[in-house]
Amino acid sequence: MQGWKEVELGDVAEFINGRAFKPSEWERKGKIIIRIQDLTGNIENPNFTTQTFDNRYLVKKGDLLISWSATLDAFIWNKEEGWLNQHIFKVVENKNLIDRKFLFYLVKNKIEDLKKETHGSTMKHITKGNFNSIKFYLPPLQVQKHIVSILEKAGELIRKRGDANNLTKEYLQSVFYEMFSNKKFDEVILRELCLLITKGTTPTTYGHSFIDKGINFLKIENIDKDGKILMNSLQFISKEANELLKRSQLVENDIIFSIAGALGRVAIIKKEYLPANINQAIAIIRLKSDKKINKEYLEYYLRSEIVIKQTTENKRGVAQLNLNLEQIGNINVILPPLGLQQKFASIVEHVEKIKEKQKQSKGEINTMFDSLMKQAFNGELVK
Repeated sequence: MQGWKEVELGDVAEFINGRAFKPSEWERKGKIIIRIQDLTGNIENPNFTTQTFDNRYLVKKGDLLISWSATLDAFIWNKEEGWLNQHIFKVVENKNLIDRKFLFYLVKNKIEDLKKETHGSTMKHITKGNFNSIKFYLPPLQVQKHIVSILEKAGELIRKRGDANNLTKEYLQSVFYEMFSNKKFDEVILRELCLLITKGTTPTTYGHSFIDKGINFLKIENIDKDGKILMNSLQFISKEANELLKRSQLVENDIIFSIAGALGRVAIIKKEYLPANINQAIAIIRLKSDKKINKEYLEYYLRSEIVIKQTTENKRGVAQLNLNLEQIGNINVILPPLGLQQKFASIVEHVEKIKEKQKQSKGEINTMFDSLMKQAFNGELVK
């Protein structure tokens, strides 16, 4: 590895931590206050401010950011200027020594190792010292740019796979609105279809702490926008806590619906998720067994623009938008003939099988990309 030299990350870059913004500084206009959820794409309710702060906290398009608490990852900011919130580092590189995109891929490559050094019991985080002390071999700038160009081509394959996933979502949306929009079907309010509509509780309210292993405990961040439960990010409670919180114990085929913060995350509870419980930001919708409604149809309906419009009109709160159980029960549900609902459910099932194949393909591409990353920073990709 001619011309490569061993350095520490702190020798070639500075890590600037964001500031803590007070609720009194949040506004509905101005520059965005960049939070971790804004980096990960979950920007349902962005915060803005018209105030001005130290330029060290100003983030411009193309800046390298690292979320160092809870979600541990590196991002290139691709939106307009904003202010850096706490729990995020802005990385300012020495341009004479290291290319920004090379640094981005380097941090990406080190994230998994860094996760082993996380601190904190409830919210894992990485310190500035952890980053500063990362040792790596730094190639000449020209070699760095060549490595980046190879990794960018591999990254394009991943983006194309993501585009294919988005197309399947758009297809389902198109089919749903074609089958059910602007048609004369019966309508009912949701509670008429339900045995139960309730919500969960935070176990710490009753003196029960989270534990390392036990009953699955779901929060909004464990439900993705496609209705999948992110099992690798769950917290756990004891059997005693689960028994105490009997009202919010989940059963197979329950539909869960987020009612605070990121409104309208919807998922059907499968057997493999159980036993499980939920916190107060999630509602349980348990259907009657009278066969008037197909659960897959209802899941998709609750995620549709039809319901988003209803819940947006009803949501309350400034800092934390939320719905109550009465409002959930009052959601108007279009009730097509059961056969038509089942036809849509079979289309969803078919598309889910396609998505599973896409997921497998994406996994293979990601494995290839990870291998390239390792080769790149071991000096094996470019001789």
